[in-house]
Amino acid sequence: MVNSRTILLVSDESEFRDTVAFVLRRRGYQVENAPNAEEAESWLAENVPDLLLVEMLLPDRSGYQVLRFAKERSDGRIPAIMMSGHASGPHQDYAFAAGADLFLPKPFTLAQLHDAVGAICPLPRHSAHRVLARIGATAS
Repeated sequence: MVNSRTILLVSDESEFRDTVAFVLRRRGYQVENAPNAEEAESWLAENVPDLLLVEMLLPDRSGYQVLRFAKERSDGRIPAIMMSGHASGPHQDYAFAAGADLFLPKPFTLAQLHDAVGAICPLPRHSAHRVLARIGATAS
């Protein structure tokens, strides 16, 4: 979709990644997947997403490191949401210090995912109309 927004989704949990990508694509986003920090950083070296949606704990490096890499590569322009089941105050503080714009504690609902992504990376209004028309709904 020409007016879509691109999200880089970084999580080593394949079922979770597939589900989140499916849900966001249904909303009208283009979603690129990375199962680990190395693949995320390789993709980020060549591309600039509209949003980074990154898991805090990854098998090869931390999501904090991916987040810092994305922010450094883009002069801070890439907005980011950090996700984790470890949602203590210190974990969240460290995520924000690393550059996260939002922290999304897991597990989260689809409504919470939509709200978080929409707050940081809203779709252009006419793109949302096209997605809603495809599924037979109307935009408010």
